[in-house]
Order: sequence, then structure tokens, then C-alpha cells
Amino acid sequence: MNKFFETISGYTIGKAFIIGLAIGAFYYFTIYDDGSSIDAQMVTINQQLQEQEAKKKDTDATLKQVREMQDKVGRLSTQYQEISRRLPSALFSIDINKSIDGFGRNAGVNIKSKKPGENLKKEVVEEVPVEVELEGSYGELAQFVYLVSSAERMSRVKNITISDSSPTGGSRKLSFKGQVVGYKLAPEKPKAETTK
Repeated sequence: MNKFFETISGYTIGKAFIIGLAIGAFYYFTIYDDGSSIDAQMVTINQQLQEQEAKKKDTDATLKQVREMQDKVGRLSTQYQEISRRLPSALFSIDINKSIDGFGRNAGVNIKSKKPGENLKKEVVEEVPVEVELEGSYGELAQFVYLVSSAERMSRVKNITISDSSPTGGSRKLSFKGQVVGYKLAPEKPKAETTK
């Protein structure tokens, strides 16, 4: 080591300056790091962090939607069970006709005609309509509609037309035309078989 210092001490100031400059340039261009690589790494890490946070937000939103859908499916399942418990799986227009006769007697209306309509299939229920023509006072017709709407199998009267059918000078009678609709469970659709 002493030999190295003896050699250096023999250099002139200019020569030592040039050697120091060469060593400094070598260090600056090869080993020296001004932090730009660390800055680049930080920018990359920040971008990755932002991407991961965006993915986390998307995942949280998706999980929230999944929980909401599970809640909705649970409520719909409960509602379907309630509907399937109350509604029959088989209901024919003849059953509705018998009920209409009973409601007509109890309400005191005169049943002019009953005509079955075409069943209307919906997702969960199937509507079984019967066209009816009645005659009676306003109170009797209102009582008939009340009796129909309070029955479990027939809970609806729709497409109602009421007109005055009483002859002049006679007792006041109203003519009622409409549909009495019964409901039954729609037949379940066959599940598509998956091939393995």
C-alpha cells in the first residue's frame, strides 16, 4: 500500500487532476445513480397500486351486486313459495263458472252470460279468464266484485263496462260486462339439460 502512495505522491498536480477527473468521469457514467431509476420504480409501483385499487373497487362493487342479487333471489323464492302455497296447480273455467254462480247468488245479481276466455300464460302464474254479463243494482254489482276480489282463486275483475239497462220508469238496473280472472300456477318450464 505504501508503494501506491509513493507513486501517487510523485505525480504533479496536473497529472493528479487528470487522473482524478478520469476516475470521477468513470464513476459518474458507470456507477453513479442520481435516483432516476428509483423514481421510475416508484412511478411503476404507483401505477400498479392505482390499478390494484381500481380492481379492488370493481371487486367490491361486484360483491355488493352479488349480495343484492342473493337477497333478491331469496325474497323472490319466498314470494314464489307463498304464491305456490296459495294458488292451485290446476284451475279450469268450469271451476270459475261455479264460483261465479255462487258469488252471483250471494250478491243478488242476475247472471246473463258466462263465456270462457283464452288462458294467458305468464312467468309464474297463468290467468284463466271468463267473460261475464250481469244485471243488478249498483250495490249488488259492487258486492259481486267484492266477493270475487276476496276469493283466493279469483282475485281480479277487469275490463269492466257498466251501463244503464233499466227501462224508463222501472226499477233502476245496471248492466255489467267484464272479465273474472282466476289464477293458477303456470307449469314449470323443463330445465335445459347440459351435455357433459
